[in-house]
Amino acid sequence: MRSKAFFLLFMLLGIGILVGCGSSSSGGGSSHTAYATLPQDNEVIGFHVDDKSGKLSTLSGSPFPAGMFPGAICVHPSNQFAYVANQNEGDISLFTIDTSSGALTEVMPRAPTALNPAALTTDPAGSFLFVANQGADSISVFSIDASKGTLSEIMQSPFKAGLAPSKLVVSPSGNFLYVANENSLSISIFSIAPGAGTLSEVGSPVTLPSAPFAMTIDPSGQHLYVTLPAANGFTGFTIDTVSGGLASLTPTPFTAGTSPIAVVVDPSGQFLYVANMGSNNVSAYTVDSITGIPTPITKSPVSAGTGPVFLSMDPSGQFLYVGNQGSKNISAFTLDAMTGDLTAITGSPFAIASAPASMFITR
Repeated sequence: MRSKAFFLLFMLLGIGILVGCGSSSSGGGSSHTAYATLPQDNEVIGFHVDDKSGKLSTLSGSPFPAGMFPGAICVHPSNQFAYVANQNEGDISLFTIDTSSGALTEVMPRAPTALNPAALTTDPAGSFLFVANQGADSISVFSIDASKGTLSEIMQSPFKAGLAPSKLVVSPSGNFLYVANENSLSISIFSIAPGAGTLSEVGSPVTLPSAPFAMTIDPSGQHLYVTLPAANGFTGFTIDTVSGGLASLTPTPFTAGTSPIAVVVDPSGQFLYVANMGSNNVSAYTVDSITGIPTPITKSPVSAGTGPVFLSMDPSGQFLYVGNQGSKNISAFTLDAMTGDLTAITGSPFAIASAPASMFITR
């Protein structure tokens, strides 16, 4: 059975999903790039991100064609390659990134995965790509050619996960992979073999009170946070950096808005943000650097668009972006480095032609 969060996502997109990272200038200032997937149009849209204002402007030649129903996207740590999971094709698109314009060019052929690849990420070194196959209850692992970005599935792949793995995250050390199993209400923990990429499960999956959806790890690698949409909250864990094991921060979830579906911690590790799909807003928290316990910020929550489904933090820590599927736009906020308060950027929300599914911002 689909979880509540996945059902809501299905309804907003209006496209069946199997369960199981015009143009304008950037205004003359310095900028970097961001990319968002548009599943209904089978495309990826690219943006300039103004370094000073955080404003988004569309890349020349954007949007770029992808496979059928592109969902998750991630960019290689080198910023030379982008990978997109085509959910309705069961494969991964590789794009090269033009270093001057940011334009994407797809490199064929696409790398096949198991059924319904729903999430993907690389290790910090960019040696491996990990893919959650939601329809096959498995994780595919690919080695990455450092010069070309091409993918080669490792011998033992795919690896068995829980039911309907929806999201995954690699620890900052690159030693552990955490997988949110939506339909088995659990988190699987895997150690990653150095240089090989093979996965070995660490203990039994950690049981959750309701279906998980999104996950994030703080920059220190000491705490993991998981959204629980049906519980209108999120839970947190302390990470054993030696074994990879998880210890719950509290016996009950932390309160958020309605159907929290995305979570992110800023680069300083001081603030945590949760996108609430059902209440169309973003909850903000300060984070205790020792305990990892989040405390709501006074001015939280802040309004977003309709049906926010992802959060993407600029690597500088100055800006936060919220993808709104219902209103087909991206809300943008500046982040107060002292308080964590969010303030809408001039021109926000930034309209796009179709409902976005995920976003990755380069350095």
